[in-house]
Amino acid sequence: MSKIFNTGSMRELWKMSYPMMVNFLSLSIMLFVDRIFIARYSGEALSASVTAGTLSWAFICGGMTLASMSEVFVSQFNGAKKNHLLGKPIWQMLWLCLFSFAVFLPIAWFFTPYMFPIATKPLEHHYFNFFMYTGPFFCLHSAIAGFFIGRGYPRVIQWMAVVSNLVNIILDPIFIFGIKGVIPSLGMMGAAYATLIGTLVQAIAVFGFFLSKKNHSKFNTRDYRFDKKLFLSCLRVGTPPAVFIMIELIGWTIFYLMMEGISPQHIHVASILQSILLLFFFVGWGLEKGCVALGGNFIGQKKPHLLKKTFTSALGLLTIFAGLLAVILFGFQGPMIDGFLNRSMANGEFSAVALDASYLATTKALIKGSLPFLFLYVILENIRWALNGLLTAAGDTMFLLISGTLSLWLFCLAPIYFFIYLPGGSVVQAFGIEVIYGVLATLIVYARFKQGKWKTKKIVEEEKTHGAQILEDLLQEQKVLSSTKNIDDNEQ
Repeated sequence: MSKIFNTGSMRELWKMSYPMMVNFLSLSIMLFVDRIFIARYSGEALSASVTAGTLSWAFICGGMTLASMSEVFVSQFNGAKKNHLLGKPIWQMLWLCLFSFAVFLPIAWFFTPYMFPIATKPLEHHYFNFFMYTGPFFCLHSAIAGFFIGRGYPRVIQWMAVVSNLVNIILDPIFIFGIKGVIPSLGMMGAAYATLIGTLVQAIAVFGFFLSKKNHSKFNTRDYRFDKKLFLSCLRVGTPPAVFIMIELIGWTIFYLMMEGISPQHIHVASILQSILLLFFFVGWGLEKGCVALGGNFIGQKKPHLLKKTFTSALGLLTIFAGLLAVILFGFQGPMIDGFLNRSMANGEFSAVALDASYLATTKALIKGSLPFLFLYVILENIRWALNGLLTAAGDTMFLLISGTLSLWLFCLAPIYFFIYLPGGSVVQAFGIEVIYGVLATLIVYARFKQGKWKTKKIVEEEKTHGAQILEDLLQEQKVLSSTKNIDDNEQ
């Protein structure tokens, strides 16, 4: 059976969000561990993985964001108690994953040589190319996860994320450093292979749960037919946030290219700070998914006023997180930074030669000086993501695309270009500008939320009007399932 939410309390939001936080924490740890091992392999590989990796994840996260729109439709159908429709959005987004090869492959063939010429940037070239060839596989899990998130049963996602992360952690050192006489050292590409394998393990397992007999009996999860109208509805809601996440990550790629253009130390420090940043974004990512699920359910129940209560609950949870984050960042910063700097690598083997003492001391000082800005930026981004989740649940995604894109370029990239890149300013000041950007971008989204125009965007009702009565037609088609109503689905 599916859960019905009715208060928007901190307790409800926490129950919905924390399994997704575990899921994203697993992903964050996966990326963080990758970076730690790559940093110990070589500083050059770390910088290359940050530059090429950020750009590759721009395209992959765009696909993942679009595929995850299944959860918006599932949550609204769930709130409206239309259980027989819950499997349909998932299959439409699985078809999207298949179609996405038509986007990823041309990027690999034509864009990679232009962006990362193999003669001058061989590490970046191969790393980026790998993720473009395999990009659609990373989108599969996002499409399927919407079935469990939208219904309020994300624990399957939670535990499979842990399994996926364990697979990655085990394979990382084996693939990166190799086993003498058995497996060759693959360097940073070894981290890419480990990430792909861990992700596929997670996606395949979750897909099996989705197709189970009980889920099919209750939610018609094996109806794989392509539904053009529902597919286009998912695209209409999902394209703006997908485009925005792509633009945002491309913007951050430009940021790291600017840091690389100033000096090797700038990009080294920025690479380490980004790796630390990724480790703590899991709270905001999970909270956003929780807000999407609760917000969609409340809109489906015709109780949009509860979205304001949900946002208040999100602020309460983030206050607790801010305290914990402060303890970790400022109480354990030494071991965290040393994990990236204690060893250097040469030719794929551990070197006993430490980094130059003066360079090491300066780099540590720059990282420590940037951590207060990093702390503020994480908190601001988490608040903005909670708001984004509520607006996404209402289908107000075009606003998020326009405001987010303009905010990034006007308040972040342009000031960094003129005040940091051109004069060769400090990387600490660059992260200070990020905080200003975080404040302004969050205030703009909050103003939109408080304005309340999102209340008019109920995508399920739009589906009835513009989708040739698809919901009613599907309801008639699924009457044959009524005889199975008593099957207990609580295990999901």
